Amino acid sequence: MAEESIDENGSSSSSSSSKGKKKKTKFGMMMSSVGRSAKQGMSRAGKQMAKGVVKTKQLAVEKIAKIPISQEDPEVISALERLKITKNEIYAISDIVRNLYEARLNEATFLIQLADKLKDTKITQNDPFGLYIQKMGIAMTSLESIQSEHLKRMEEELVLPLEKFRDIDIEQVQKLKLKYKNCKTQYDVACHKLTKAQDSQDQNKIQQAQQKKDAVAANLQQLRNDIKFQVNNLEQKKQVNLLGCMEQYWTSYASFAQAQSNVLSKNTIQKESYIQPQQQQQQQQQQQQQQQQQQQQ
Repeated sequence: MAEESIDENGSSSSSSSSKGKKKKTKFGMMMSSVGRSAKQGMSRAGKQMAKGVVKTKQLAVEKIAKIPISQEDPEVISALERLKITKNEIYAISDIVRNLYEARLNEATFLIQLADKLKDTKITQNDPFGLYIQKMGIAMTSLESIQSEHLKRMEEELVLPLEKFRDIDIEQVQKLKLKYKNCKTQYDVACHKLTKAQDSQDQNKIQQAQQKKDAVAANLQQLRNDIKFQVNNLEQKKQVNLLGCMEQYWTSYASFAQAQSNVLSKNTIQKESYIQPQQQQQQQQQQQQQQQQQQQQ
């Protein structure tokens, strides 16, 4: 893949790049983007199914056994609420950014086609339209090179960091949350069974139920600690690592906008006047008369 860079004047330099390679690269970027989107859609559906299974299991236990729900640790409630907010905002932003990136890839493909078509315009005599759009095509070629470089940076600095944070960092904590919810249900069941055993006054049943409850309680406490730690760790990654990527992209976007402005200012196009055929003929006759007069003198 050709390496390109945007200079201060808005021009783009590339090593061993050609028009054919540029189009192929753009197509490859589009196909890779489509494949990634499909894979993420399937992965997301699987996660939703897993979450649904845990939720259904919880509701079934509560409904059938009429198990009372024990109080939750306020710090865990706060942590889960922060996780929910982070998850919802990052999923929404990431989806919009991915759609915007793919739309710009598509736009860039048509920009290449339009620039090539305009540059290849055949110019005829007294053809200000052809002259104008040919110069437009030359300017668009420079703009396309800048946009191609910007799309690379957009993917590296914005699209992929958001998706990595969403699919790896957030989902890791989400899995821990589901594990915690499942353990919480087990703990409530264990508490309920202990209460029933105590009602029966069977010491053997009471002892077994107490041991089960203690084991689940220890596991639950460990998961509570893990949840609080992981949510805090997730917040730190968002506020430091992800924020750094956002800042880097915004700097790149400012450079991209400046480079575009430089290209447009350097390629200001002056429209030439169209001369109607009759008027053109009169001008030609006047020129011929002037030439004849000069020869006679």
